[in-house]
Amino acid sequence: MRNRGVALLGLVASACSVVGCVSLRRTPEARFFVLRSVSEQASLAPEAPVGLVGVLPVHLPGHLERPQVVTEAGPNELLIDEFARWAEPLGPATSRVLAENLAALLTHHRVVGSPWPAAAALRCRVSVEVESFAPQTGGEVRLVGRWALLEPGGPRAIVLREFSLRRGPLPVGPGGMDATAGAAAMSDLLAELAAQVAAAVRELPPEPAEAR
Repeated sequence: MRNRGVALLGLVASACSVVGCVSLRRTPEARFFVLRSVSEQASLAPEAPVGLVGVLPVHLPGHLERPQVVTEAGPNELLIDEFARWAEPLGPATSRVLAENLAALLTHHRVVGSPWPAAAALRCRVSVEVESFAPQTGGEVRLVGRWALLEPGGPRAIVLREFSLRRGPLPVGPGGMDATAGAAAMSDLLAELAAQVAAAVRELPPEPAEAR
């Protein structure tokens, strides 16, 4: 009996030592973020839309097509935050918010996202290629790339422009920029980009009457 008691105590001690090696500290929980449209509806609008604008899917660099929020630490370095994640893929989210902002700004047009019906009589198509769309370690948020207004049925660009938009610097703590502030700044930049595109759409020459 004595030997059995000693063995039992040894097992308990071994179990306690194993448990002691396991950290009881709670790991951080992931936070999820979204982009939002921020452009306000124009106060005046004509009686009927005068054109149909199609928004193509926004093209993002491959390193941004991930669930985690990416911070650019330098030309060749990225920081991936495992606990700050997008609630929807960043590419479709960017396309959605751009289209919503354009719809709010272009009340004299109807804005549709891709895919649209093959028989749709488009005024133009909006194409956006993004090179950088992320917070920077210094507290700035950048949206850099180029956009084009393409003819309705072909690859020719009616308007082609580059853009380099910035917000910040935003407050940066020991853990870097707060992801909430970063997502809000990214939403603001998409609204600014939409304003550029909307202004160009308004400046397009009127369509011939037979084309409407």
